[in-house]
Amino acid sequence: MATPPSSPTPAPPEPATEPPSPSTLADGAASGTLPAAEAFAVHYPGYPSSPARAARTLGGLPAIAKVRSSDPSARLELRFRPEDPYCHPAFGESRASTGLVLRLSRRKGAAPPRAEVVARVRTAYHFEGMADFQHVVPVHAAQVRKRKWSNSQNDNGHLGSDTTRHQETDDGDVMMLVPPLFSVKDRPTKIALLPSSNAVSKSMHRGVVQERWEMKVGPTLALPFNIQVVPGKINWEDHVRKNSVDWDWQMAVCKLFDERPVWPRQSLYERLQDDGVHVSQNQFKRLLFRAGYYFSTGPFGKFWIRRGYDPRKDPDSRIYQRIDFRVPPELRNLLRTKDSGSQKWAEMCKLEVMPSQSFIFLQLFELKDDFIQEEIRKPSYQSICSHFTGWFSKPMMKTLRLQVSIRFLTLLPSEEAKSLLRNAHELIERSKKQEALWRSERSKEDKHVDEEAPATHTGTEDQVGLNKSDSEDVDDEEEEEESDGYESPPMAEGFCDFTLDDSYALGEGFSNGYLEKVLRSFPLQEDGQNRSADAPNADGSDGEFEIFEQPSDDESDG
Repeated sequence: MATPPSSPTPAPPEPATEPPSPSTLADGAASGTLPAAEAFAVHYPGYPSSPARAARTLGGLPAIAKVRSSDPSARLELRFRPEDPYCHPAFGESRASTGLVLRLSRRKGAAPPRAEVVARVRTAYHFEGMADFQHVVPVHAAQVRKRKWSNSQNDNGHLGSDTTRHQETDDGDVMMLVPPLFSVKDRPTKIALLPSSNAVSKSMHRGVVQERWEMKVGPTLALPFNIQVVPGKINWEDHVRKNSVDWDWQMAVCKLFDERPVWPRQSLYERLQDDGVHVSQNQFKRLLFRAGYYFSTGPFGKFWIRRGYDPRKDPDSRIYQRIDFRVPPELRNLLRTKDSGSQKWAEMCKLEVMPSQSFIFLQLFELKDDFIQEEIRKPSYQSICSHFTGWFSKPMMKTLRLQVSIRFLTLLPSEEAKSLLRNAHELIERSKKQEALWRSERSKEDKHVDEEAPATHTGTEDQVGLNKSDSEDVDDEEEEEESDGYESPPMAEGFCDFTLDDSYALGEGFSNGYLEKVLRSFPLQEDGQNRSADAPNADGSDGEFEIFEQPSDDESDG
């Protein structure tokens, strides 16, 4: 029996989707979902009289909206006296936040309070810096003085000339020249001052001395480059027992100094090991202390020099000057080797292996490069030994440094190294032309001087030139933006790396010459020159602070 076809059964209706209930906090429990609305918070550093006043001190709602729509790292400016054009702002830094905006409500009766989450707080502005110094215009004080003066005039009618003088002072125009900011930072900065060179030398001297007779030896470690007299030889033979191990070690070091007057420390240590003299690092320090000394900075800085020998008076010492190599930042990740201490000094001097450190000093005499050896043996046209370039000119030092960079960059196969290598080739060709031009001009000057007043250089002139070297070369050397390699901080490797706290530079949005138009409007002298140009300190600087070194012990003693 066939069954009749069944009629289709209608599907049950789907339940209607209800909007998510708002998140509430009631009876100590949370329920619902967090809303999608977002807001930002401002940790206001004060107690404003009203929200409208707080918004006005922040620049108004349009200014706040402009900061919010610009760079996320933009800062809010808070002016406690927005009606005063000379008010300096405080700055609020934006930070990520996980806060919530709650709407509190309380029913009548004894029912507990109820809280509803209105929005999420993604960003919050914190004012953690110090407020800048403020210049308050004495407007209110002037009004009070006028009121008091008016009252006293009604009471006493005999003010005389004082009244006239007061009226002229109050009615006169005063030009206000207030800088946009008094302080360029809103957080205190830690400053790490290096001690004077003499203090460093004496402290290191005490760390090496072990015997009583060594205490009478003057400072020999980390000497300032402008010292007048270098340490002389000492009679260590009178204090060391002959045919002892210490005697043999000291004789080996002295023989190497007789062979070459200037040595890098690591090179001298490896040479002793090759000659069969194996000493510890502490023993090696004492051997060097008895036979040599070294400057803290300059063209021979950190290189050990034989006692009694002054390379600043010998032009032939130019071959023993140091040359620096700085690995570019984009290539420093390639220098991370497992065992950086196993690298030999002689291998680096061959310029066939990349140094394991990002910054090294090498000696020109030891570099295995035909171009460098040929250039350093050419006659020197320098009459004095400069603190920055020694017995070489600035173009020649730049050429030598570029040649070292080219040799090292050819060892790296990366594209960044190839790009830097092409740039170095272009720079070295330009530097060679500058050196040739400098030599030709110098030879013409020497020929002209010889024709007018022929004279020979004496030791006295060298000494005078040595005393004046710093003042004569400072104008030429400071024109270069890049250091010539001898301006490293004194004894930088002997001190900790002081990290300064991050602080905000508040003067980024202000022009350094915003008073230029006002200053140009000042009256000129009879000769047509601005008076400010004749000031004692008008040296054409850009407003940089002058940095003074700490006085040495010799200067402080008078």
